[in-house]
Amino acid sequence: SFSHHHNSMVHALPSDPAAARALEQRLLLQCLLLEAGILFHSVFVGMAVSVSTGSAFVVLLVAISFHQTFEGLALGARIAAIPTLSPSSAKPWLMALAYGTTTPIGQVIGLGARKLYDPQGEMGLLMVGIMNAISSGLLLFAGLVELLAEDFLSDASYQTLRGKRRIQACASVVCGTLMMALVGAWA
Repeated sequence: SFSHHHNSMVHALPSDPAAARALEQRLLLQCLLLEAGILFHSVFVGMAVSVSTGSAFVVLLVAISFHQTFEGLALGARIAAIPTLSPSSAKPWLMALAYGTTTPIGQVIGLGARKLYDPQGEMGLLMVGIMNAISSGLLLFAGLVELLAEDFLSDASYQTLRGKRRIQACASVVCGTLMMALVGAWA
């Protein structure tokens, strides 16, 4: 089953204590980097929702709900993949709480700043563009360099993703990318 293969790839700690500690630190750093990018991005998602009006609001709300749901699932899977985080640890709960509160915080900021600038004016568009570029850069780096490289180019991935399974995994990544691009084009 996939969960057995996935768990054996992600949760298997090396027998060498130093290597196990290095793997644990790498997984935690990857997760924190991904979360930082997502949190930064989520604030601006919240701001975008709070300043949009009319039919654009409905389309944006549906697209963002879809987007944020799968982003949260991906982040939750990465948090769960850290083998040394116990259920009694506060870290996973704090990370989930941070993810769940950043979009509403962005909405509050957007509502507060709504009257201070014109979202369609030059300064408003520049601010949104620069902040979106920063957050998308963080997400692209975390997703491509930290996560996909680990999942497809590590020694563990060559042991568990062979033949048909590797093709299925690549097809899943491409399908997910296309679906998110569709959501982005629609919104």
